[in-house]
Amino acid sequence: MNISKVKDIFIKELSVEFRQRFAVGGIFLFAATVVFLIYKSFNDINPREWTILLWIIMLFAGLNAVVKSFLQERRETYLYYYTLFDPIDLIVAKLMYNFVFLTSLFVIIIAIMSVFAGFPVKSLGLFVTGSLVGILGIAIVFTFVSVISATEGGNSTLMSILALPLVLPIVLLLLKISAVSVRLMTDTSIGQDIWMLVSIDSILLGAMILLFPSLWRS
Repeated sequence: MNISKVKDIFIKELSVEFRQRFAVGGIFLFAATVVFLIYKSFNDINPREWTILLWIIMLFAGLNAVVKSFLQERRETYLYYYTLFDPIDLIVAKLMYNFVFLTSLFVIIIAIMSVFAGFPVKSLGLFVTGSLVGILGIAIVFTFVSVISATEGGNSTLMSILALPLVLPIVLLLLKISAVSVRLMTDTSIGQDIWMLVSIDSILLGAMILLFPSLWRS
């Protein structure tokens, strides 16, 4: 893996995103609107509802954000990339960008929800650690499924069908970790859940790195 080329691709993705600020703004506006509508519907959101709604909003806003990862560029563009970059460099840079983007989206969702419904987290270290590991897993799933969708003619519906079942174990673990961090439950084995998330991320990352070169060449 060439670190310099990974950095170049990451910067290119960032510059493309800044040229399409309306798309980024639309995603953030979607998240803010959903949070506001939920708040007006519930009026009083308790910690359990806060935890569940946080990850539901994050899941669907993240899916909308990452769906364009490999679908926004033409096939000819990737043929050009094929002559410039190693496929591992490309997929790692895309994954890094999607992880940074999803983390930024998560922070904004947390900030908006805190304004309307408070911030009930008691164990901040556990919450942040679990969230970052979980968001990495979500980024891996969405990035890889975006590749598969692109090879199938750019069908975003296919991405939704493939991504949601794959990301379900990650979200279930995130819900448990978040519930412990807001003191809705106590679990002495929560460290094992963190390591389980790390293991899932590692398996998904390994599968993506092994399969992406053949998918890209096809």
